[in-house]
Amino acid sequence: MYDLIVIGAGAVGLSVGRYFQVERGFRCLVVEKEARIGQGISSRNSEVIHAGLYYPSNSLKALLCVEGKKLLYHYLEKNGLPFRRCGKYIVATPGQEQELQDLFEQGRANGVDDLELVTGDTLHAEYAQLAPCPALSSPSTGILSADAWMRHLAGEFQAGGGDLALQSTFCAMTPGETGYDLTMSDAAGETITIHTDRVINATGLDALNVASLAGFPYVAQEYSVRHCKGSYFKVPGARGLFHNLIYPLPTPNSLGIHIRLDLLNEVLLGPDAEYLPGYEVDYTVDPALESEFRRQVCRFWPGVKDYPLEPDWAGIRPHLFIRDEFHHDFYIKAEDEAGCPGWVNLLGIDSPGLTAAMAMGPYIDRLWD
Repeated sequence: MYDLIVIGAGAVGLSVGRYFQVERGFRCLVVEKEARIGQGISSRNSEVIHAGLYYPSNSLKALLCVEGKKLLYHYLEKNGLPFRRCGKYIVATPGQEQELQDLFEQGRANGVDDLELVTGDTLHAEYAQLAPCPALSSPSTGILSADAWMRHLAGEFQAGGGDLALQSTFCAMTPGETGYDLTMSDAAGETITIHTDRVINATGLDALNVASLAGFPYVAQEYSVRHCKGSYFKVPGARGLFHNLIYPLPTPNSLGIHIRLDLLNEVLLGPDAEYLPGYEVDYTVDPALESEFRRQVCRFWPGVKDYPLEPDWAGIRPHLFIRDEFHHDFYIKAEDEAGCPGWVNLLGIDSPGLTAAMAMGPYIDRLWD
């Protein structure tokens, strides 16, 4: 018997499991259908630590991103894990100056207090290869090794007495007099039933399906998840050319195709945003996208035309739609009204889910107070 079972061992599930096991003293089990941790959304993300400036004030994305950023940086520093506060510039092409000002004010309203507006001349003086566009500087944006971080979370969780069950797929839930009996199946198809007082569904792309298997009527209420694929191209000849991330202003369903760095200073461009049909999972990168990537990035980095691009990798974000309208915020629902106290479903945890992950455990804890 457990105090808590977390379904899903990605960045969010591991962060939440570690919080309740190590900091709150719960007896926890984290279950994961894959043979290794972090093989879903968490294995295919930009590894950016976001500042928290894009999201409406008092939204969960704003609140949890700003708090999660602080907790994440502290955790990485404390444990000697690889990361870099590289900062980023968000550039405004001609005609977008008011949008840039609005974004600056939104970030300040969200508590991101280190933002600075810079002129096109200032940006061009730092990066002669960029167009002289006005920009918003975000010094607290950073990058990390998501894999190293997740492995440390899992290690600390287990060292603190938590149990981790891999190749364990959630099948069904039966409410008990108190708590829940969860039926799980292993790689051989054998099933086992485990009792727990509380459950957190943190299964990323599968979260709506898991909620449905557990009996929650989201699909009947016209909730759906659309798989938003984002592809990346590598710019192998540009390694070391930038020391900041360079972003355009955001689009309605993405942060725009930007210049992304990794900890080895490799330069990538992406992601775009493409909705896949049904619940398709496709991680191939279409080489034919190269011309559109060049066109988008050329607006603020004209010199990209001189570099070869290589199709690299793709990720998928779970965009939650409610009655065909995109729900732009995280959806974290304690299911007390459904007669299931202690069960929490996390739906539509897309960007900035990685940055916000370490704030989600304390947030759920407050829901249970």
